[in-house]
Amino acid sequence: MWYLGLDRAKNGVDILVSKDLVEQVVEVRRKSCHIMSVKLVVGSEIFNVVIVYAPQIGLDEDTKRLFLEDLDGVIQSILQTKKLFIGVILMNI
Repeated sequence: MWYLGLDRAKNGVDILVSKDLVEQVVEVRRKSCHIMSVKLVVGSEIFNVVIVYAPQIGLDEDTKRLFLEDLDGVIQSILQTKKLFIGVILMNI
């Protein structure tokens, strides 16, 4: 498991990878305490998994804008020919 956050009790993301696949992980990128990605090579396929903890209620517009800009940067950094999966966790604070 890879974890990124300021406090393990809240405001972080983690990615849990099956022990059968952990050897296929070739890259872990931590963009912010809200965005993390993992690249796996399985056979001849490359999979990119992006996990995001999306800001919502109670946060200012600048925080939301910065989150969207960071997410867009991560998505744009993954070649369009690669497989991309995005998991979203919504914050209700």
